[in-house]
Amino acid sequence: MTTSATHHHHHLPAGAHVADKRGVTAFGAVAIAMLLGLLGGVIDVLTGPGLRTVFTICFVAGCALAAFLVHREDLLATIVMPPLLYVALALFAAGIEASGVTNGWLMHQVSETVTALILGTWTLVAAVVAAALVALIRIRTGHAPPAPDETADL
Repeated sequence: MTTSATHHHHHLPAGAHVADKRGVTAFGAVAIAMLLGLLGGVIDVLTGPGLRTVFTICFVAGCALAAFLVHREDLLATIVMPPLLYVALALFAAGIEASGVTNGWLMHQVSETVTALILGTWTLVAAVVAAALVALIRIRTGHAPPAPDETADL
């Protein structure tokens, strides 16, 4: 007997599975943190120079939410992903800011990204700590979804 949920999985491209009844996958967690960080980054860049307070709040909240919603077996991914996402978002923000720059576009990109990394160290640390704390609390309190091998008989 094939259920509609099983039928739909066959049409998804590899890596596109973002969630199921147990929560979100590592891919889904990355998407949550990326989208919230992107929202904050766009707001900050459109209202002034660089990544600032709105980005920090959105990015840290996105990383914590990702750790809260992700499958237990993907918790480590939520602790490792903030630095990678931060660099990607800093590059994106620098690209938006550099869109009007005609001379030295690449140098502007590099300069803005390095500046974001230096000035954003506390944002990055806060995101990693938030994700790690949420993961630790989920593991210690048992609020993590069961691992796949524990749900095989369901």
